[in-house]
Amino acid sequence: MISRVASPVLATLIAVASAVPALAAEGDHGQAVVPASAQPEAAPKKAEQKSEWQLKPRWRVQYDVAEVSGPTGLAGTGDFEDIRRARIGVDLTMPKGFAARVESELTTDPIELTDAYLQWSNKNFKIIAGQQKAQLPLDEENSNLNLSFLERAAFVSTFGYSRRTGVSGHYAKGNWSIAGGVYTDPLIALNDVATNSMSVDVRTFWSPKLGGTKVHLGAAYHWRDLNDVGTAPTRYRSRPSVRIVDTRYIGTPGLAVEKEQRFGAEAAAVNGRFHFASEAHWLKAQRVALDDPTFFGAYAEVGVFLTKDSRPLKGGAFGAIKPSKPVGGGGIGAVQLNVRYDYLDLNSKGVTGGKQNGYLASLIWTPAENFRLMGQYSKLKYRDAAIAVAGDRSYTVDVIGVRGQISY
Repeated sequence: MISRVASPVLATLIAVASAVPALAAEGDHGQAVVPASAQPEAAPKKAEQKSEWQLKPRWRVQYDVAEVSGPTGLAGTGDFEDIRRARIGVDLTMPKGFAARVESELTTDPIELTDAYLQWSNKNFKIIAGQQKAQLPLDEENSNLNLSFLERAAFVSTFGYSRRTGVSGHYAKGNWSIAGGVYTDPLIALNDVATNSMSVDVRTFWSPKLGGTKVHLGAAYHWRDLNDVGTAPTRYRSRPSVRIVDTRYIGTPGLAVEKEQRFGAEAAAVNGRFHFASEAHWLKAQRVALDDPTFFGAYAEVGVFLTKDSRPLKGGAFGAIKPSKPVGGGGIGAVQLNVRYDYLDLNSKGVTGGKQNGYLASLIWTPAENFRLMGQYSKLKYRDAAIAVAGDRSYTVDVIGVRGQISY
């Protein structure tokens, strides 16, 4: 059973999620509203202009609880709980189209910067310099606050998609957008002379509205020279659908990789309460004097709201759920049901890393925009697993996970 220690934490999150929207609905500071007829007349004022300089704090906390079960004797099973994310940062808006963001992850040791960039934009163009998302897959472009499941598809972390330091350019016109950039390693690693990889990343998408359906079609290409990073063995491996578990049941041995090429295709659609999303990605690992393996990952998911809500799809990513009738506003918030198939193949050209066929279901309650409770069940079927149990490398792992989330 999921650890009893987590029960008070989740109960607190539920209480906060239920109470805060109701308190907000009472008005600022809980003051009574005075009828207009009873208020003294005030001299007319000129409309206040919005300042071109704005500083906005941002933070989020996600707390996860999970239970992992499998065949008797399998390593890594049991109950787990931890803070999945605790981030704090600021957004700065400046005149002439400039903006900046700095955000840190507090759960790592040492503390890591997630975003640290300066941006300039106008109607169609945008340039970003600093640590940022490097034209990532759709599932990674979605904020972790807005995911359909506790974690992204298995290939995202396995193939090393992450934020990097560099310069990118973005162009958007109508329903079409393209972005590309040149990057090196994350800022946290740049003080190490051995981390000097270089990459070129490009992503494009088309997002028309066809009748009552919003459609998204995209493709991406990534090329990376590991340089000195390649002197250490590279492993491609995956956790069992929750991040707070350290065990990786499938994964390649250490490979002497010099360069990587990654190709991806993505599709998504939203129609009223329903949404669909799917991606397929290939990673080719180039080695010296050895065959170059090509690994593959893909997922497909569908979701439906049980309430009169919809999942926004704009700018190449899914946005935040804003319940049409939040708690404290005459409703119960938004309730969403999702199912996903998650496939990962790490067997290629003499490299045996294993295969995953994952079947996931999630139920999400969003009482108000800044609060979320998620429950998830995963059945993961492994073949050629990196960890054997009684000599067997083909078995099934079941995972139950719960998350409480608060953000601002």
